[in-house]
Amino acid sequence: MSSLIQQIAVTAGAVASDPREAPALARQIGFGGLLFNAFSPTLDLTSLSATGRREFRHVLGAAGVKLVGLRADLGPKGFGLEADVDLLLTKLDAVLESAVALGAEVTCIDLGPLPAPAVYVQRKPKVNADLAGLIIVPTLEPEPEPIPVSPPPDPELVSQVDAAMFELGRRADRYNASVGFSSSLAGFAALERALSAARCPWFGVDLDPIATLRDQWPLDEIMSRLGSLVRHVRGRDAVVGAEGRTKPAVIARGDVKWRELLNALSDAGYHGWITVDPLELQDRRAAASAGLKQLKAYGE
Repeated sequence: MSSLIQQIAVTAGAVASDPREAPALARQIGFGGLLFNAFSPTLDLTSLSATGRREFRHVLGAAGVKLVGLRADLGPKGFGLEADVDLLLTKLDAVLESAVALGAEVTCIDLGPLPAPAVYVQRKPKVNADLAGLIIVPTLEPEPEPIPVSPPPDPELVSQVDAAMFELGRRADRYNASVGFSSSLAGFAALERALSAARCPWFGVDLDPIATLRDQWPLDEIMSRLGSLVRHVRGRDAVVGAEGRTKPAVIARGDVKWRELLNALSDAGYHGWITVDPLELQDRRAAASAGLKQLKAYGE
């Protein structure tokens, strides 16, 4: 676990509003890496010239911190039927190209809403007279059909999302860009379906511990299905209330079972970055420092 814990980064906006000040301040607190939003009110990293990119890398290098990644969000429509998919792909193409040019290890993308696969419950087989008696070779009834408990997704929506993901995968392959996906508006089952349909070796998961608290899948199922695909981990925590509502908390002061999560990541062979992300908390810098201290304690 210790090798995993050593790679702790922080979101740039948590330590400074000016991106140029973030590297030095992050290093001063004790972080080894930074994750930037690709688009922010103060800096559009996709619009940097060649000179601007060199200066950006120089500032990071001078501070002794690594660029963990860039983050982008597709918004509330995602790749849905009402979205301008061509425009989104154009923007994401620029993000992927910029991430690779700047030396980022991963691009983190929140896909927004995703079509969820239908859920079925298996019926129990009927017990016939032979099965009820003491016989050597029972006569089995035909296997009953499973009961659908949620409807299948809209085929048109599935087709559009899958086509967009395929095209995004083609562009990731062009740039050799590793991509970690999350969805603040869909569950892990929907994310798994989208990744399985895309079948892109550059695609994986940007694991958000808060999402594991409110998902229908328990943590062990999430990790058994998607653990090998984790490309990046967000360092966040929250207290869970009624109906799955969550309130942001400093790492280790919420309901995330961090030791269990870290052990599961280690078992899955994950050796990437954990990026402390306290942007929803009031005192971001203090929360970032506290989160770093706690994560290091888990590695001792």
